[in-house]
Amino acid sequence: MRNNQRRTDPAKLSAKRLLTLKRVGQFSTGILVVAAILGTGWWMNERMSVTDWQIEGDAALQQAISDKLEAMPVKDFISTRPDKLSAQWLEAMPDLARVDVSRVLPNSLHIRVYARVPVALWQNEKSQLFLFDGDGNAYRQLNKGESPDLPLLRVAEAQMAATHRLLQLLQQQGVQEMNSLSEVRAGSSYWQVYFSKGVTWTLPFGAESTAIKQLANLLKQPRWSNRNWRVDARSSDRWFIRPAKHGGVI
Repeated sequence: MRNNQRRTDPAKLSAKRLLTLKRVGQFSTGILVVAAILGTGWWMNERMSVTDWQIEGDAALQQAISDKLEAMPVKDFISTRPDKLSAQWLEAMPDLARVDVSRVLPNSLHIRVYARVPVALWQNEKSQLFLFDGDGNAYRQLNKGESPDLPLLRVAEAQMAATHRLLQLLQQQGVQEMNSLSEVRAGSSYWQVYFSKGVTWTLPFGAESTAIKQLANLLKQPRWSNRNWRVDARSSDRWFIRPAKHGGVI
């Protein structure tokens, strides 16, 4: 009987087997390459773990950051990326204004810290005291036992931005030294600014810049420059000026 089954061409069968083997070989090579890369990466990550660091800047911040590094259970390359460390420290340490971290291969960090500089104390509606910096941020509540010699800001939280602008204007006025500023209060429509020696300026909301410039020019004149004054400048057309700690309208 005649066999009608078609016979497979041996050459085609051989070519098919070679193609399959080639694909298997390529797949295996890919796995080996990936494994080698991962293995090398893991080895390098461990090999470049941080073992020492140099910190410059504020002494208290130096110690705080050194303590944080000491407490890290893992200090491998990934865990100690400069950008990652900077973000963690800035979030966790309100007294830290800026930190520059650079890697010194293979195992070291160079760190430069910059402390926030408080310019005032802000008292909120609950009489809690916070440090207030030159950028207008109340960045940390005062710790127990802290007693910095700084001006006191008795203003609502919603007025903090306006208070910051007022402080900037006062720094530019050139009559009263800023280190003599003792307190700033916000009334219903005016500021009360207290300096040392009984000097007080009452300034209108929204017209602080004009009032301060005019007041500074007035107090530089010989008639007014040799005494301390309490000035009520809430009205644009009539000011009340009294000697500090004394009554009477001049």
